[in-house]
Amino acid sequence: MVIRVLGIGLSLIGLFWSLYETKFLMTPIVFSLLSAGQLMALIYYVENSTRELNRFFQSFTDRDYTKSFDSEYKGKAFTEISNTFNQMIDAFKKLNIEKEEYYQYLKQVNEHVEVSLISFKANGKVDLMNKAAQRLLKKPLLYSIDAVANTYPELYTAFISMKSGEKRLQKTEIDGEVFSLALVAKKFKLSGVDYTLIALQDIRQELQANEIDAWQKLIRVLTHEIMNSMTPVLSLTTAIGHLVTEEGKAKSAAQLSNEDVSDIHRSISAIENRGKGLLSFVNAYRDYTKIPELNLENVKLSQLVEEVKLLLDSDFKKENISLVFNAAYQDELEVQVDPKLISQVLINLLKNAKEALAGQLNGKVALSLIQNGTSTIIEISDNGPGIPPEIQDQIFIPFFTTKKLGNGIGLSLSNQIIKLHGGELSFLPSEVGSRFVVRLVGKG
Repeated sequence: MVIRVLGIGLSLIGLFWSLYETKFLMTPIVFSLLSAGQLMALIYYVENSTRELNRFFQSFTDRDYTKSFDSEYKGKAFTEISNTFNQMIDAFKKLNIEKEEYYQYLKQVNEHVEVSLISFKANGKVDLMNKAAQRLLKKPLLYSIDAVANTYPELYTAFISMKSGEKRLQKTEIDGEVFSLALVAKKFKLSGVDYTLIALQDIRQELQANEIDAWQKLIRVLTHEIMNSMTPVLSLTTAIGHLVTEEGKAKSAAQLSNEDVSDIHRSISAIENRGKGLLSFVNAYRDYTKIPELNLENVKLSQLVEEVKLLLDSDFKKENISLVFNAAYQDELEVQVDPKLISQVLINLLKNAKEALAGQLNGKVALSLIQNGTSTIIEISDNGPGIPPEIQDQIFIPFFTTKKLGNGIGLSLSNQIIKLHGGELSFLPSEVGSRFVVRLVGKG
């Protein structure tokens, strides 16, 4: 640039000198042409630099990272700029390749994952539908989520009504076959556009496996109880048969001794008692299979727990067991529950804890109420011997019990009641004693 400007300056000086100092016409013309030529070269040089800058920025606009910039014979400044341009283009080229590779990777994962995925915008336009979803819904492609409404109206209603993070179990008939679908929804926003991503998974096999497992466990319990009842009954009837027969013929009343009559009477009484016990067991099973109806009310949970504690306080004191209520909660916290059924659950859990501490010194049961976000947790813990690890996974099975006089429906019925409320009853392992946790969803 300096050389070009100096050249133009010298040419202009020569032009003015030739105008005033020489009488030859050609000399001023030569200096004029020389000045004009150098000026045009300077303009071209500057415009060429602008074109190089424009070409550089245009490569980003077009996402064309194959261009390179030659700085030869353009000076030190252009060499540095060109090198920087080339480095930036190489960096963006690398980023673009990595982005494309990552996109292809996600595309492969999306296409080969067994979970069906459907993503659509707020206007219903479907942006993603993987092969698993196409196979499940028997549709090669969806352009709009509204197309689902014609074939699977209940599924369409679930798609548009689900909230972000919501999970739902939906039964849907597809080609005459009933599917149990686990739905999970996720809503998000990209570049100001709202999207809904739905994951669908057929869980019929899992449900069937769980159902079979539950039936097998229930059958084992029923078989165990029936065998326990029928074995002594068969033994007693066999013994009575021996007493009243002789050489295959029935004895007359005169042939029976007083001792035989007494033995027959005791045996019949035992059979009667065992029959009543079996009948009681069957009635308990019948009662368990009846789903209780919920009468929901807005209840202050702390007040309900206090009432249950007051109800059982005297029983605990008779056994020299301390019953402590700890509450970390908001006074205005309310939950929508059936107070009678929740009280029944708490009474059952507290009585189990009391029975576990029977005969133990310094027995203590802690009843805690904790608020965790929108959930309310009721925890019942004791310092008793605890539940053996080998039976911890069986405690919620109907009719499973380790008590001599228990029928084994207390915990299973309590679990059923809490599930009806949309909550969860769980047993948590503890170093000392047992911990049962009731989780309910609060409304305030």
